[in-house]
Amino acid sequence: MIARKSKGMKQRPITLRKRLGKVISFLHLWLGLATGIILIVVALTGCILSFEDELTPIFYSHEQKVEPTEVRLSADSLVSIAKSVYPEKKIFRIYIPAEKDKSVKTTFGTKKKGYDFVYLNQYTGKVLSTGKENNRFFQVVLNLHRFLLAGTIGKTITGISCAITFFMVLSGLYLWWPGNKKALKQRLKVKTDGSNKRLNWDLHAVPGFYAMIFLFIITLTGLIWSFKWVEDLMFKITDGRKEKTEIVKEKSGDGKKQSGIYETVVKVTNDYYPNPGQIMITFPDKKGKPFIVSKEDLKATFYTVNQLYLDSRNAEIIKATPFSSLSLGTKLRKLNKPIHTGSIMGLPTKTISFLTALITASLPITGFMIWLGRGKKKKKAIKVA
Repeated sequence: MIARKSKGMKQRPITLRKRLGKVISFLHLWLGLATGIILIVVALTGCILSFEDELTPIFYSHEQKVEPTEVRLSADSLVSIAKSVYPEKKIFRIYIPAEKDKSVKTTFGTKKKGYDFVYLNQYTGKVLSTGKENNRFFQVVLNLHRFLLAGTIGKTITGISCAITFFMVLSGLYLWWPGNKKALKQRLKVKTDGSNKRLNWDLHAVPGFYAMIFLFIITLTGLIWSFKWVEDLMFKITDGRKEKTEIVKEKSGDGKKQSGIYETVVKVTNDYYPNPGQIMITFPDKKGKPFIVSKEDLKATFYTVNQLYLDSRNAEIIKATPFSSLSLGTKLRKLNKPIHTGSIMGLPTKTISFLTALITASLPITGFMIWLGRGKKKKKAIKVA
């Protein structure tokens, strides 16, 4: 005969830790199920973007690689050729690579209206390819990764999903944390000969634990991108104040633009920052504004970009901002993208970023399988003699 528990029987009190664990487990489960598809999309696109620099020359070899000769055309000649392709548009940037066997890229247009690109052979001036930047494969992947191809609404959704993922990392660690050394050993490896229920749990918990620290960093950098208040908080923690945006202007005067000004900009930049690296020249959009020149430092231990502000008339240095002179908060903000993508220290960190994103994409799937495999808890019955 089966009967209910008698009123006189003592029940163990539910501790605060158990109550907290139930709340965290509930939130971890349902927030994970709610954002699972978005997380899979963002993670898989992140996998692709991890190796964008390595894959681009393969996908677009016809425009990326050139045969080096002894003399490169001047930057002025390359700009002139590029302008002939889009005579009605304003030039925005030119990218001059450090590698001798790579092409030069120029872009036209504005952020609001979109950019057109022109790839040029830096030795012959031949136009290798043209088109819309937003139609490029990796740009489409990036728009899917950041905006879900839905603009501002998509950015809001991915931002909220990033915040939820950040919580999932912390709550996942809390739920994973073992009670003793024996349990710790069990939670550091997948038990392949266990039940399906145990295997699903291991495939979710074990890879998730190993990816946790890297996913924490990736989601944190994602939050800095997604929310201004998180970015401001980062500056307050590191520098004690918000970042000040300084507008650099040219000195007043009616000086005319010197002949060969763009090649002079390249020479001044290379003289000031002699280490090899790609040069990116951003052209002034209004009169009285300088060139903003960024140059990578390929000899640095991690991804480093130095800057110069040069007069648009004579390439005179107005202001120099080497990476080493920046405040801690500004350095971290400039490193936000290379940290997020894993490019900060080249191939090793890109590989870590790729594997982390791949594991992240699997977590909603294994989490869903765990949820499906949960059986209804049977009420305990007491046999009465």
